[in-house]
Amino acid sequence: MVMMAINAFLPLYVQGAMARSPAAAGLVLGAASVSWTFASVAAGRLMIRTSYRLAATVGGIALIAGTLVLMSLGPTSSLLRAGLGSLLIGIGMGFCNTSFLVSTRRERAGMSAAWRHRRSCSCASSAIRSGGGVRRDPQLWHSPPHPDAGDAVNRLLEPAARHDLGAAEIARLSEAVAGSLHVVYVVAGLVAVVGLILALALPARLSPTRPHRQK
Repeated sequence: MVMMAINAFLPLYVQGAMARSPAAAGLVLGAASVSWTFASVAAGRLMIRTSYRLAATVGGIALIAGTLVLMSLGPTSSLLRAGLGSLLIGIGMGFCNTSFLVSTRRERAGMSAAWRHRRSCSCASSAIRSGGGVRRDPQLWHSPPHPDAGDAVNRLLEPAARHDLGAAEIARLSEAVAGSLHVVYVVAGLVAVVGLILALALPARLSPTRPHRQK
């Protein structure tokens, strides 16, 4: 769910609320992909030397920090701030995803667990990730709803059509997009807090080199 906050909605914010180009939106989004890759490698090394919990906790803190940065975005914010939020969430996903995935597959019922248990855990993990990816596009809030809101936002996102809207309409739509997506980032922040709590619930000394052994 936190990743969807940037994959699905950050480009919309950059283009719609901040009036930046699609290339700028792609650059901001790419920060998460790059940082995720390097963070996954770092998480693997950290897990081996310490524990699953420490690696997952680092990721949880990064996710919270990233969502806080995204919550602070406004129509006049810089691309650097948006990129920082994306970068931090990528780091958080790299650490959390690697930690939870490896610990789930290795530690379910101990290292001697039957393969059917490991398959069940893997399927459950995939189902949770799929559920977190289900989304609905944020709606512009009008009272009553404006019937042409969707078309207006599409024009807002097109650089060529944006200028035809007029300064007042651009400002109104930009604020509406920013307000709608701010709620998305608040929800993502709450989910990140839950992720950190789950990370802290992992056994302190459990790691790939110190697996749980059932008696």
